Amino acid sequence: TYYLFYDTVLETLTGTFHPMEIRFYTPLGEKLLCEDTIAHVVGCVYAASSTKVLMDALSVTAYPGDPSSDEYEDGVPNNKVVVIWGLAAVLNNAETDPDSNT
Repeated sequence: TYYLFYDTVLETLTGTFHPMEIRFYTPLGEKLLCEDTIAHVVGCVYAASSTKVLMDALSVTAYPGDPSSDEYEDGVPNNKVVVIWGLAAVLNNAETDPDSNT
């Protein structure tokens, strides 16, 4: 296994574009995606104060068809739904309310 890297852009719901790099594990010899391929990507995103958003892809599914065709984007859904799962450390600094013992 090794990494494949793809440079792309991330469009926000407000129409702002940010440069993004997608990285995913793949078996040796796996076919690369063609230039201008549109893909549905599920992954973990890291967006620090740097200029590039980084994503470790868990799943990459390319939309079928020929990316060089003028009709390629016609069949791709205009899906602007963003799904975010947040992970955070929980600190055990709980305070007890003496009146309710909670």
